[in-house]
Amino acid sequence: MLDELKKLEYHGGKNGLLFFVCDVIGNRHIKVQDAEVLCMHAPGKHLLSVDSLINYCLALGWIQVSDDIISLAPALESDIGDKDIMNSALIVSTVKQLFAEGILDSNMFSYDAVQCCFSFKNELFPLSLSCVRNLLISQGFLIPDRTPQGAHFYISAEYDSLIAEQCRAKRKQLSLDALKRQLENNEIAGEKAELFVLSYEKKRIGQPLCDSIRRISEIDVTAGYDIVSFNSAQSRHPDRFIEVKAISESGFYWSKNEYEIAKLRGEFYYLYLVELSKIDESEYAPEIIQNPAMSIMGADGWLVEPQSYYLRRVRQT
Repeated sequence: MLDELKKLEYHGGKNGLLFFVCDVIGNRHIKVQDAEVLCMHAPGKHLLSVDSLINYCLALGWIQVSDDIISLAPALESDIGDKDIMNSALIVSTVKQLFAEGILDSNMFSYDAVQCCFSFKNELFPLSLSCVRNLLISQGFLIPDRTPQGAHFYISAEYDSLIAEQCRAKRKQLSLDALKRQLENNEIAGEKAELFVLSYEKKRIGQPLCDSIRRISEIDVTAGYDIVSFNSAQSRHPDRFIEVKAISESGFYWSKNEYEIAKLRGEFYYLYLVELSKIDESEYAPEIIQNPAMSIMGADGWLVEPQSYYLRRVRQT
């Protein structure tokens, strides 16, 4: 749709559009040639370009053209009898499609406390789609305010809820997509780091215990650690519980569960901090922190920042 919209050359306004949709097409199946004749002889409707109107309406899915026969999209058929309702339906359709194509987004709208309405940042709207913007002005969706300091555009209050709905949906989709990408990236990074530590531990311990070192995070995600290893080759049972963190300059996240398990395991709990950019270096070793619940939380060399708070009202007795 985006490429089709950029090619549009319809420079008419609301009246010409509604005449074409409601009066020329209406609930009929009309030949393109007949539509041209009707537009040519329409009283007070001069210079209506049927080709431009057809291309515009097609790009936005308002009409169908087959074998030179034009018909209205079924979704609009019920609005033919009232041009005000049809105009509103076309605005809603346009706005929804512009949001769906990423042409409109929440960054283009802000609340103007002086005017008590939402403003539209016209400078962020593609110049190649100026005919769409101009038609939205003609339809009454965008309200221009031209002053010596420049032109400002506001949203008709009638469509506040439409914009709010689309902004919410877009933010939700973006949030879900961003979260999905972040989770996927974290999972990939975490797996690389854990496999590196698994290999590192097997080399460190050697035979015969190396075959008993287990990466348990694949199965038990609630354990509070990723790998069960040994402190030395003389250990008779697993006594090194390793939580692996792929780190960056921005730090790393340590969950409440992991911290609680670290306190419980004490000297037998280890954090292995892995810089993924270095794991292919032959001499690289992870940074190993024993008993991090004590050595990190009680040290000056670490800045621990809570990311969120859970608040609960205390009932007075």
